[in-house]
Amino acid sequence: MVSCFLATCMCLAVGCEDKADPNNPDNAVPDPAGTITANIAESSSTRINIVERGLIGWTAPDNFYLSGYWGNYTIFASISICNLGAMSGLGNITKIPASGFTAPTSSSNSSVACEAGHGYVVKFEVNGGDPEYLRLYVVESIVNTSGGIIGAKVKYQYPFVP
Repeated sequence: MVSCFLATCMCLAVGCEDKADPNNPDNAVPDPAGTITANIAESSSTRINIVERGLIGWTAPDNFYLSGYWGNYTIFASISICNLGAMSGLGNITKIPASGFTAPTSSSNSSVACEAGHGYVVKFEVNGGDPEYLRLYVVESIVNTSGGIIGAKVKYQYPFVP
C-alpha cells in the first residue's frame, strides 16, 4: 500500500515538472516580459520594423520576407530566420538554433512559410558584429471575408537573449 502511494506521488511529481518546462514545445508558457503583439500583412504599414536592424514582413501566399537595414552606408544589417516548428507560444522559444537560418527577401526567393502555431528565431548581424536575435511566434493567420490568408497575427520579443 505504501509503495503504491509513493509510486503515485512520484508519477504526479514528474508530471508536474514536465508541465513547467518551457523547453517542451507542447507546454503553454506565459508570454515573457516585453512581448509585443502585431499584425503583419503586405501593406508597408503592417511590418515589424526593428530600427537600424531590418524589417520582417508578410507576402502572399503565406510567407515571411526580410529586409536588412542600410543607413547612409554606415550601418548594414543582414537578417535571417529559422523555423523552430510547432509550439504552444512565444515563451517556448528558449534557445538560439545553431543552424537552419535562411534569408527570404521575397516570395520567390528562399521563402519561409509563415505557419500558425510555429516559433521562429530571427538573427540580425550588424556590420559584422555579434548577432542579435528576435523570437517570434505566429498566433494565427489573418483571413479575409472570402477565406484567403492576407497576413498573420504574431507575438515577438526583441532583443531575445536566452
